[in-house]
Amino acid sequence: MPHLEISTLRREAWAAGLDPAYWYPVEYDRNIRPGQVIEVKSRHATLALFRGRDGRLAAVEDRCAHRHVKLSAGRVEGCRITCRYHGWSYDVEGRLVTVPHELFGHGFPAARLRSYPVRVRYGLIWVFFGAARLSDERPLPRIPEIEGDAAWPHVLIDFMVQAHPTAIVNNVMDSTHVPSLHRQFRTRTLIYGKVTRCDVKGDTVTVGHDVRLDRRGLLQFLLSSLRTGHQDACYEYPYLWVAVGDVYTLWNFMLPIDERTTRLFMISCADRVKIPFTPFRAPTALLRPALGLAKRLLVKPLFEEDVWSFEAEQKGFENSERTPSLDLHPAIRPCYELTIRKWQEHLARTTPT
Repeated sequence: MPHLEISTLRREAWAAGLDPAYWYPVEYDRNIRPGQVIEVKSRHATLALFRGRDGRLAAVEDRCAHRHVKLSAGRVEGCRITCRYHGWSYDVEGRLVTVPHELFGHGFPAARLRSYPVRVRYGLIWVFFGAARLSDERPLPRIPEIEGDAAWPHVLIDFMVQAHPTAIVNNVMDSTHVPSLHRQFRTRTLIYGKVTRCDVKGDTVTVGHDVRLDRRGLLQFLLSSLRTGHQDACYEYPYLWVAVGDVYTLWNFMLPIDERTTRLFMISCADRVKIPFTPFRAPTALLRPALGLAKRLLVKPLFEEDVWSFEAEQKGFENSERTPSLDLHPAIRPCYELTIRKWQEHLARTTPT
């Protein structure tokens, strides 16, 4: 990519979408019961996501082939989704299988809606919005810290953010915001030293910092000491993760809803959760209440401040899109370039020649 001025890259990154040919979380698995259907909106497509009576999940485009009424307004019958209007039914692969009324001399319609690969992992439902043939080439993200017998305790949280994904990437990859944005006792977490590295490799940008616990904040009473004084933040396209001191990781998964709305799912994982306000690690029997307390006291308030910053940067971009911007952090330019390049690759792959 030519060496462009940072303000130009910023505009181009905001104009780009996220490549649909990846797995994106769309809902919590617990929120869809057998026999239930919901509408899933995204910038990539609008889906009817349903769970058959056998427990199997399926996702098809949210329209009946008849009059294009939303199937998400319909009902699940067995393992089929049925339109509320005239009762046309579709199987999990989007094939029309039932027309319950007269065909008026016509043959049975050979209609098929687009269906989308669906998986469940880490309590989330994931959909692959790109060409289905690519879904096996781009596996679901893995979080080794929360797998296996020694899995770290973790909490899930999500926010509907009025901002483009680029605003979220900028926040996660540039930790210089922490001492200014997170100033309350509940949201003070870390003190940052120097940037130790900024690496670009393939579809990944990684930035490293020296860090230590902020003794003026709540985190020290909920998490045992760091094993190392180092943090890595990584834009592993299209996912974001932060690893702190070998005891904490945060994963951020973005679902673009439209050009300025993103649903953000976060998985916050910690190896050394303490009984709050004691020096003792929480035993297994107390992990659930300890995590619930940590989510209420620290995780939610902390990330609410970050959401404010996402939305504030979105408004700043919209109000001053053509005004030159300054950026000093070494990770921002390569993150812009990665977002732009991946979107261009998507357009080249899907635009007819």
